[in-house]
Formats: sequence, C-alpha cells, structure tokens
Amino acid sequence: MSSEELVVPAENEPRRAEGRELSGRSSISILAMLRGSSPLPSPEQLAAYPPEGRELIFRMAQATQAHLHRIELERLELRREKLRARALDRAAQRRQIARGQYLGFGICVLFLAASAAVAMLATSGWGQLTASLLGGIGLSSLVFVFIRGQQPRASRRLRLRAPPRAAPQSN
Repeated sequence: MSSEELVVPAENEPRRAEGRELSGRSSISILAMLRGSSPLPSPEQLAAYPPEGRELIFRMAQATQAHLHRIELERLELRREKLRARALDRAAQRRQIARGQYLGFGICVLFLAASAAVAMLATSGWGQLTASLLGGIGLSSLVFVFIRGQQPRASRRLRLRAPPRAAPQSN
C-alpha cells in the first residue's frame, strides 16, 4: 500500500487512488485484534459479563490450569521412569560386561593351563606344537573377542546392511 491510499480527503475534494479518480462513496475499515496469553479475559472484558458468567470463566480457567498441571506432571513422571529404565539398562550392561570379562579371563587361564600341561607331558615335538597351538588359539581368540567387542553393534549392522553403490552413468 502506498501512502496515497491512506490519505483521507475532505468532503468536497475528489477521491483519488493511485492517480485515478474514484466516484461514489468509499469507506475505511479498521480491524483491531486483542491477543492475550492468559486463560482469563482482560478486566475490561470480564466486567462486561454478569457475576455468574465471571464465576464460570474463573472455574473454567482453574480447570484448564489444573489439567495443564496434570499433563505436565504426567510428562515429567514418564521422563523420570524413562531415565530410571535407562539407568537400570546401563547397570545391567555393566554387569554383563564384567561377567564376560571374568569368563574370558577364566577361559584364558584354562587354555594356558591346558597348554602348559600338554607341554610338560609331551615327549615329542608334536606335543609341544599342540601345546603352543592350544595356548596361542585360546589367547588370540580372547584378544580378538575383546577387540571386536569394543565396536558398537549399530555400526556393525550398518556396515552389513549398507546398500551397494551404483555405478556412475556415462553419457
């Protein structure tokens, strides 16, 4: 809108809009809008209601506020439960990791003890080879499991399910 459109001419002056003359009557409309963030109307608007209407408005506002508080409390309680469950999951994961480490250490000690026993009881070169293989396989598999176990499982899944790359098209 240009500033010419907003000028209201006097009664006896010809009316113009963007360089052309208008005939007949013209009117100006003004739109006023009130905006509030409260569940209650402004005091001026509230005074226009009868006492029963004001009481009803207050009760509705109280009910709305109580409802909003209940929703917020339920949302906070759900979040608290989710955090508790997450903490329990982490504790269970730590216990599982510790159990795996203890079992892995036990298996390693068992393989080393078996390889030592075979090495001491062996009289030929094949017995010593068997003992070194038994100890080496047990120890290397344990090292592999510990190194492989450090990778996140999601990245392993993503790597396995990655779509094949399309060949570049030449024109």
